[in-house]
Amino acid sequence: MKKIGKLILRFLVTFSLLIYLSTKIDFHKLSAIIYKTNFILLFFASLLYILSSYLSTLRWKLFIPLASDFRVKPLFSVYMIGCFFNMFLPGIMGGDVVKILLIKKNMGLKEAIASVFIERYIGFFALLLLGNIFFIAFFESIPNDEKIYLIPLSFLIFILVTILLFFIRSIPFFREIKQYLTNFHKKIFLQAFLYSILIQLTVMISVYLVSLSLRTYIPFHEIVIFLPLIIILSTLPISLSGIGVREWSFIFFFGPTIGNENAIAISFLWFFSVLVASLYGGIEYLRFKDLFNMHYKK
Repeated sequence: MKKIGKLILRFLVTFSLLIYLSTKIDFHKLSAIIYKTNFILLFFASLLYILSSYLSTLRWKLFIPLASDFRVKPLFSVYMIGCFFNMFLPGIMGGDVVKILLIKKNMGLKEAIASVFIERYIGFFALLLLGNIFFIAFFESIPNDEKIYLIPLSFLIFILVTILLFFIRSIPFFREIKQYLTNFHKKIFLQAFLYSILIQLTVMISVYLVSLSLRTYIPFHEIVIFLPLIIILSTLPISLSGIGVREWSFIFFFGPTIGNENAIAISFLWFFSVLVASLYGGIEYLRFKDLFNMHYKK
């Protein structure tokens, strides 16, 4: 019953946000903007998402013990299945649970959770770091508004939470993750970090292509600065697949400079490009009769 209650609550949040957003946009103007979409650029945005997912798979594999003998190709299928389920589960991290369930038989539940957690964690660190580097480098050219200080604030909170988690010893989950990570050399973490920088830049370029597909110009440095917060807010499990939260975030950060209609059009088409790319994960899901008994070593 609790799960049903949470699902209903998230549906209500999603519905309420969409109703609120409908009061902020001109639908005739929005439809005119979407009508002129360059679908070739949108297609390449989808390809970039698949590329970022493949790179994410390589990053994830770094934290999977060699004894598990996972190969890149089937692991990539698992990753894309997770992306597919992200389209329908609360927030954008529901697919992580699916990935954990798919690999736990081959490496153990605790190890599966730890590998997914650290892979996602390093990704968030790289995302926020990039945003803050560009925030400092382009400070003079970004819109002078109080909300821009959310960028360094979010990074500061992330660092403080990291320090807090590092010193927590009373919670078994974090203690076991720290123990699991001691099995990996420092070079592995550096390699994962470099992968993460490349992954996040690929995602940001895909959003930039989406904006160009609508003939709407957003300076690339502004995408790098504001997209981390948009992604993090969309990750929160308060709506269905981040719908409503993501669109509100695009309007909040980009609406004042490009207009609400352009901002929500970019958000919608970015989600659409990700959905199209994630269909590969749906195909991979259908390939297996028993979702939790896949043979990854083939």
